[in-house]
Amino acid sequence: MMRWKALPALLLLLSAAACTPDRTTAGAPGTPAGSPTGSPSPTAGTMPADCGTHDLGHRSELPAASLSCLLDAVSGRRPAVLRVTRLTIEGDPIRFTYTVQQDGQVEVLTDTREDAFGHRGIMRELCTGPTAGPPALAFAQCSTPTPVR
Repeated sequence: MMRWKALPALLLLLSAAACTPDRTTAGAPGTPAGSPTGSPSPTAGTMPADCGTHDLGHRSELPAASLSCLLDAVSGRRPAVLRVTRLTIEGDPIRFTYTVQQDGQVEVLTDTREDAFGHRGIMRELCTGPTAGPPALAFAQCSTPTPVR
């Protein structure tokens, strides 16, 4: 229960970190992530691999290395994090944080608080069966989105 109380502060930090324009970084699969996502710690003392932080334009695609990093983590059941910011048609940022859990599921946090024309909030889903597909990830199945706050 205590981990959910800290989630809004962690999400605020993640949002602030993703605000730098045209920033793209991708670490090697063993590189520790810069900040937690609010997910339960998959294994005590194990930092998730940092699969990158990407601010993408309307027609941009994720780098193949970042997609491979996340998909490899899912198949190996290793913790990993990928952060992606996409723009709406109007240019508002929608932020996605994909966190691979130890059981191979992917927690997807979707932050639409800066979308002036859509629902504003943060939604959480647990997804399985990720595949690489333009422009980003697709999933075989996801839980019903639930509000984080």
